[in-house]
Amino acid sequence: MAVAILVLAICLGALGQILLKSGLSQIGDRPGVARVLATIFTNLRVFGGFFCYGVSSLFYLVALSRLPLSYAYPMIALSYVIVTYLAWQLLGERVPLLRIGGLAIILAGVVVVALTYGRQATAGPPEPGPAITRPAPPAR
Repeated sequence: MAVAILVLAICLGALGQILLKSGLSQIGDRPGVARVLATIFTNLRVFGGFFCYGVSSLFYLVALSRLPLSYAYPMIALSYVIVTYLAWQLLGERVPLLRIGGLAIILAGVVVVALTYGRQATAGPPEPGPAITRPAPPAR
């Protein structure tokens, strides 16, 4: 269940990115900072993007309370793949082959991290082992 909550958080964050870009595209090319800030409250898509981010953050907190950070945080890289796919499909953005290769590497890393789920998902801090000491610096 915790992984499903994490995936939901990632998807909502990706949707937030698409809504932000879509809303900002409606206000023209190279708008000023004041204009961009005003769209937060005047453009439904931009507002929706921020809303998705807020809800995504809440779901992420729930997932984080149930999963190790070393598992949950790398999984967020999946958002890069999802956002690029949605930008291509919904916004008509061109995605060069080299970028697709990079996303494939990211996706492979996410799969490797995902395969570790359950192996140490409930592990706490590492057991104390023998102390590693450095040699003392030479006397002068």
